[in-house]
Amino acid sequence: MGKDKKIYDEIHGYILLPEDYVKIVDLPIFQRLRRIKQLGVAHYVYPGAIHNRFSHSLGVYSLMSRLAKKLSGEAYIDKDDIPVLELAALLHDIGHMPYSHAVELYYSNFARSRGERTFTHEDLSYAVILNDSDLKEALNDIGIDPYEVAHIIKGNHRNPLYNQLLSSDLDVDRMDYLVRDSLHTGVVYGAIDIDRILETLTVDSELRLSIFSKGLIAVENFYISRLHMYRGVYYHKTSLMYELMVARIWEALLDENSELSKLRSFDGIISLIKSGEFRYIDDYWVHGVLASMIRNKECSDYLCDLAEMFLFRKGYKTIFDLTHLSNKHVSEVEKKFSRYIEQLVEKIEKENSIKDAYRFIIPFAESISIYKEDEAIYVVDQNSKRSIEIYEYPSSVIRTLPKYLIIARIYAHPYFRSTLTEYIDNELKYLYSDLTKHLD
Repeated sequence: MGKDKKIYDEIHGYILLPEDYVKIVDLPIFQRLRRIKQLGVAHYVYPGAIHNRFSHSLGVYSLMSRLAKKLSGEAYIDKDDIPVLELAALLHDIGHMPYSHAVELYYSNFARSRGERTFTHEDLSYAVILNDSDLKEALNDIGIDPYEVAHIIKGNHRNPLYNQLLSSDLDVDRMDYLVRDSLHTGVVYGAIDIDRILETLTVDSELRLSIFSKGLIAVENFYISRLHMYRGVYYHKTSLMYELMVARIWEALLDENSELSKLRSFDGIISLIKSGEFRYIDDYWVHGVLASMIRNKECSDYLCDLAEMFLFRKGYKTIFDLTHLSNKHVSEVEKKFSRYIEQLVEKIEKENSIKDAYRFIIPFAESISIYKEDEAIYVVDQNSKRSIEIYEYPSSVIRTLPKYLIIARIYAHPYFRSTLTEYIDNELKYLYSDLTKHLD
């Protein structure tokens, strides 16, 4: 065993890390994940949700190790590739920005509107693996090609099965975070039978990740649990509002603080990774920067107000909420909602002499996939030996599930909440009625 280490995890029990993996976990760039909360700002709603990306990464590694060894024993995976898959699982979140997906919203939404390159945490994880000198050296020292690990994380490895294990509708990442997030938020929606799923996962004749029909109920529960976690946790109206606030704070922070200019672009972040500065950019770092700017009056009234509201949980308030289940991706709803917000901002500015009214409302509209047809798991019928998509399998309840969760919300600054609600109350009723026409 040498210097192998056992780490006790609240979900999976003891997780065994080989000595070579311990050296990677001990690197500063990996230890940084201890200081990034798994659910960003969800602890503002669920106080126990203070678990981090570090424990989640260990959990995903543990599940990948179990699954890779099982599939290797069944000759679907080359035994020599098990370490590559394990390390891809261990490092899949190494590039997450502070507050997890909250800051990612800035790069996916705000950056796009400004004509800047959009990117995801997978892109950043890829960049960290290839540009952090300590990590790259550690991988090379144990005979692992950093590029191969990075390609699995990006989902473009030459072996499609390897991509599916880490990034698909049913993968080890989702299995871990559903159970972990459920435990720490205190809700029971995310309870799934991981052991049964792992036991009955297989690979079909087309080399697609599949489930034997005897494991169908466990996988159905996975999909249903994920839907409930979407509604009750991940898109909870208050938690989502604080995530959207963080995205706006991040935008204003980068606009007003020239010392943080490298964080505006993908290339700038890569330069921080290469210099070793990226290891310090975490949740606590953001708190420190905001607190310092407020104390020293180094921020605009807008940013200082946002930061104070965020730090002391005095967020925006919901004035409009449409949550609906649909069988189709309704882009028309998002378009109508976007046009309405533009008109609303223009009207508020014109009739109330309010400058930059968009700062006082935060809109959100999205169609969230409950399952993706191009990624959905296949069911191998143990009688006919045929593999069928789970949403087409005759006895599967997934056939009856809606495909999308549609959410459209408007949040208002608390100072203007009553004014705005009274001012646009009738229009909001009309908007709700108009949008639902496209959902039924």
